[in-house]
Amino acid sequence: MISSFLFPGARVGAMTLALALCWGVTGCSDDGETMDGETTGDAETTGDETTGDETTGDETTGSEELTHSADIQPIWEGSCTTGCHAPGGVAEFLDLSSDGYDDLVGVASTQAPALSLVEAGASDMSYLVNKLRGTHLDAGGSGGTMPAGMDPLDEATIAMIESWIDAGAMP
Repeated sequence: MISSFLFPGARVGAMTLALALCWGVTGCSDDGETMDGETTGDAETTGDETTGDETTGDETTGSEELTHSADIQPIWEGSCTTGCHAPGGVAEFLDLSSDGYDDLVGVASTQAPALSLVEAGASDMSYLVNKLRGTHLDAGGSGGTMPAGMDPLDEATIAMIESWIDAGAMP
């Protein structure tokens, strides 16, 4: 046995060798996924992927929550406020230009009064989702699909809004 007291670098070298061998045997990539596509459960990533043991479908979810201010308000600013949901816009009665949270969550829809614009915890009961998906007439509403005069929001964006609502519509 090599003494780490006499050869201090030997301990580090032996640990590095052991880790390299272990890494090669398990076939892990640097994102915690094995070469055959299985997740090891201890991956640590940043960006859109998070870590944790809870899974939804094929994606791993963590404790990061969607919030209105960080995740949803930028959608309104990019798709809803130009000429419509802003002061002086054609739909200024619902101002989404600065922080539309208080004007959306728990507020009854004027077009479908039986529904809230956003019903925290229930995207299926939120009139906003109907307006985005074009199912607002089926829900007893009126008018056109939102955003008006623009391309519809893509499925990933609508799904993110639904996820935000279903998780409790956090500010």
